[in-house]
Amino acid sequence: MRINNLYFVASLLVFSLISTAGCVYTREEDWPAGLPHGDIILPNVEDPDTPGAYFDFSTGSILYGDQGRQEGDIYLDYTFVTGNAALNVALASTQTDTILYDTTAPSWGQGWNEPQSETSPAREPVRQHMNYWVRTAEGHYGKLRIVDKESNADVTSYNFIKFQWVYQPDGSNELHAIEGASEAGTDESTGS
Repeated sequence: MRINNLYFVASLLVFSLISTAGCVYTREEDWPAGLPHGDIILPNVEDPDTPGAYFDFSTGSILYGDQGRQEGDIYLDYTFVTGNAALNVALASTQTDTILYDTTAPSWGQGWNEPQSETSPAREPVRQHMNYWVRTAEGHYGKLRIVDKESNADVTSYNFIKFQWVYQPDGSNELHAIEGASEAGTDESTGS
């Protein structure tokens, strides 16, 4: 009986350490002051109820139809996060840590997926908790982290993805506070 109690206490201790380490590991840091950020739900671009849904980092909103195709940075296509090839949007998938764990975009040539033509866009498979860097239509950098996704009935496509996002509007490849900003970012949350 004494040995079972020791195993129980040891198991609790190990669980406690793992849980504590997990909390520290997944703790979200404060948003850099002045950076637009938020959570959003992006429907599939082919969804008949929301046709042509694109997400635009510079406005922090979903754009639809022709406006989405002309101004939006990314869209959900079947099971892929896809960059708008007409606007030369590039993507790079990175770690599955918190969105602000790594605040510097990879250098060019280090995992960036660029569009080959207007009919061959940059695409990255949707993966739960994965982070993706985006070089936007304006040539600035944004980052998103997949928080949730919903498959259709036959699991051939996602109906939507939910993600956290952050955008660096000054053109830097690093997510840093905007000079003179006093608040902890600008929450542009919509769609959740």
